[in-house]
Amino acid sequence: MQRATVVIQMDSLWEELEKRVRSYNLGELEREALLNIHQAREYLLALGDASTLTGPLYLFYYMVSLARVIYVCKKRSPFKEVLHGLTTRREETCVTVKANGTFPIFHSIISGKKIKPGTRFCIEELLGMVPWVSNVENTPLPAISASYLLGFLLSMLSRYEPVIWDRFREDHNINLFLKETPRMFLQEVIKNL
Repeated sequence: MQRATVVIQMDSLWEELEKRVRSYNLGELEREALLNIHQAREYLLALGDASTLTGPLYLFYYMVSLARVIYVCKKRSPFKEVLHGLTTRREETCVTVKANGTFPIFHSIISGKKIKPGTRFCIEELLGMVPWVSNVENTPLPAISASYLLGFLLSMLSRYEPVIWDRFREDHNINLFLKETPRMFLQEVIKNL
């Protein structure tokens, strides 16, 4: 019963997102935005079939597709960036923002502010900035930016550091993030359009 309710909620959110995209009257660009929505939905379906061992990969690319929708709508331009704009070092549980790439562009659109290249965030800090995981307020980043960073970091650990990732995937807050983020991130995207 609970899964059916979530599916219905997500369906109405997808409809709302498409409605918002169409309200921008993007002309030829509308196709790009709608294809990114379709791609995000496919990543979400794949996430539903994945275990926590590989799920963060699908979650992150779900977020990337939705970030592209915001870009196309707000900038009224095709999305051409191929770099993530983020990096992490092997065996570290922190992410560092680069000068160029998808994240710095996305964050500046969402917050109206640029983020300083070299700024670094660790898992615990990012978890503390995501309201559906912790109850903190007045964080240095909007929830949508913090969750995007955390999604990137978890995907990198899942992909390149499975031993380290295995230690984290039993953590209650990480599992709560993985479970709640698809719906909450989509709501944040709609709110920002």
